Amino acid sequence: MKKTLAIILTIILTITGAIFANSYSNEETIDTLDSLMEIIKSSYYKEVDEGTLIRGAIDGMFNTLDPHSSYMNPEEFKELTAFTSGEFGGIGVSIEKKDGYITVVSPIEGTPAFEAGLNTGDIIVSADGVELKDYTLDKAVTFIKGDPGTKVKLGIIKAGTADVVYIEITRALIKIESVKKETPFGRNAEDVINDSRIGYIRLTEFSDKTYDDFKRIIEDYKAEGKTGLIIDLRNNPGGLLNSVVKICQEIIPEGPIVHIDAKGEANDETFSSALKNPPFKLAIIVNEGSASASEILAGAVKDSKVGVVVGTKTYGKGTVQNIMYLTNGGGIKMTIAEYLTRDKINIDGKGIEPDVVVELPKLEDLAPVKMDRDIKPGTIGLDVYGIQQRLSNLGYQLKVDGIMGKQTLTAVNKLFTSNNLPAVNTLTKDAQKKLLDLYNQNITKSIQDTQLQAAIAQLQNLLK
Repeated sequence: MKKTLAIILTIILTITGAIFANSYSNEETIDTLDSLMEIIKSSYYKEVDEGTLIRGAIDGMFNTLDPHSSYMNPEEFKELTAFTSGEFGGIGVSIEKKDGYITVVSPIEGTPAFEAGLNTGDIIVSADGVELKDYTLDKAVTFIKGDPGTKVKLGIIKAGTADVVYIEITRALIKIESVKKETPFGRNAEDVINDSRIGYIRLTEFSDKTYDDFKRIIEDYKAEGKTGLIIDLRNNPGGLLNSVVKICQEIIPEGPIVHIDAKGEANDETFSSALKNPPFKLAIIVNEGSASASEILAGAVKDSKVGVVVGTKTYGKGTVQNIMYLTNGGGIKMTIAEYLTRDKINIDGKGIEPDVVVELPKLEDLAPVKMDRDIKPGTIGLDVYGIQQRLSNLGYQLKVDGIMGKQTLTAVNKLFTSNNLPAVNTLTKDAQKKLLDLYNQNITKSIQDTQLQAAIAQLQNLLK
């Protein structure tokens, strides 16, 4: 037993340094844990697994740190490295542990989570009946992810509400296309911008492939003579530090990009740009789902004044994590530093305030559609009201009164037939699910993108 604990602690202590109080030597720590484990195994009223106890001891160390630091066993570590490579199996959502709860940072566009309507700030309380609050972030992820084609039932508290709603999502192979020229609302950016001087790039994350794709597009824009560039970072949860630094070095004027403030001044580091003549004036679009590496880019643009930041205040994640490999095939994700913007501003927990604050048009809070009964003509209820709200948001003309009348049924059938589905006389549970799926797929296309319009106007002003 002592040998097992010694191996585990040697792995941890070699990489992270002494986590335990200075009053304990490594040998005393091992003896203490060894004694505690023997007491638990001999006295606890139920059988306990030795591996579970060891994992609990490791997790206990990391639980004293910040929510972004954790130990991962080989399976969990494999999932993390798959995510940073841009391809993995799951529902497609970036999450963090906030105030003890698994909280959505942002859904990845086009994934099952996005189509199911998960949004920034939603709390995932359970997965297939397993309460997630008491698990580490990386362990909670293992309950949510899974093989493509399998289903997971999530308990969700929508942002701004108190009740838990349950959503069944079919997992898929998530291939993240991190560089796009299409807006988040499914529109061709060139058609919206209608200005040959201005290019558009949307970054959905910063993976190991992002820089190469970004570089290829901006070289095309330079060849076309474009002098303005809109970079859309909405709902970009971040990613790899080296990826965002390389991108910044292509567009940020000479000077610091980001300052890394680590333990001990000798470990501090500043990443800089040597670019004397930036090729573009910039407009950066951000929102509350723009986090981490996205904030490094937005902060560099704002502080260098090479462009303007438009949208709403960013998420406020100003720490840097390092990935460390272990000999058992697992790994450690460790917060090793805070980062400061070009002007040495700490944004952790605060976010970046845009130069020009622009909100998207707000949709009213929607009543839940629980799909627990069939809805026939004349049915009255909150679920009918929720269906009517959604149809109204999509532009259908009807009275929103919670009564399943002729207008509502006509709107339902217009939606169904326009999407190659048969008309119905009764909204069965299955028909309600189809309606909700169609709503989630189509609602973004109905929203006026006021943030993009503001970015275009601001950039045109800079190019005068």
